[in-house]
Amino acid sequence: MLYYWRMKNWEKLQQMAFGSHGIVTFAQARAMGIFPAEMYRWCRRGLLIKSGRGVFRMTAYPSQGIVSDMAALLALFGDGAYLYGESVLALYDLCPTRSYVATVAVPGRMRKTNIPTGVTVVRAQTGYRPIYHDGIACQRPQDAIRSCMGIMEKSRLCEAVEEAESKGYFMPSESEELKKEIASLSAEVPVSET
Repeated sequence: MLYYWRMKNWEKLQQMAFGSHGIVTFAQARAMGIFPAEMYRWCRRGLLIKSGRGVFRMTAYPSQGIVSDMAALLALFGDGAYLYGESVLALYDLCPTRSYVATVAVPGRMRKTNIPTGVTVVRAQTGYRPIYHDGIACQRPQDAIRSCMGIMEKSRLCEAVEEAESKGYFMPSESEELKKEIASLSAEVPVSET
């Protein structure tokens, strides 16, 4: 009877995780009546991999590259967090970006000890409603390009605008408006050596 109960919990967890790129948190499991000890037992069996504090990845779920990584990253920061700036351009595959750096907008305060290396946290804009791309909360591509102005080179930003227009994310009028904003920037941003 105990074995049946554990397998029933595993099936519930599996169904929930497949809807979120194979990522599950302690809070979600607890809401379904699953205890942390059971989660760690599944980790020892190799069914789950701990991705961060309170965040687990299912081994049965195939990795989807950057989408799975971003889903795990947002799960670390909780509800209301969304991708910001250069990370959005990487998610939409609009231009070459630094893959080792991620930027997340968080509505509340975060302790510096809970932030993984390579992640920059910015304060979320009050009242901003993120959109969802492949189930990942993020900025609109237009807003992401605007937030990268002054950080990225003009040529890369123009490349991102053209790529977004060709993929159908922008209307031609929006694309022209963004190109004018980029052209009005004062000077090229120097390339960092990092």
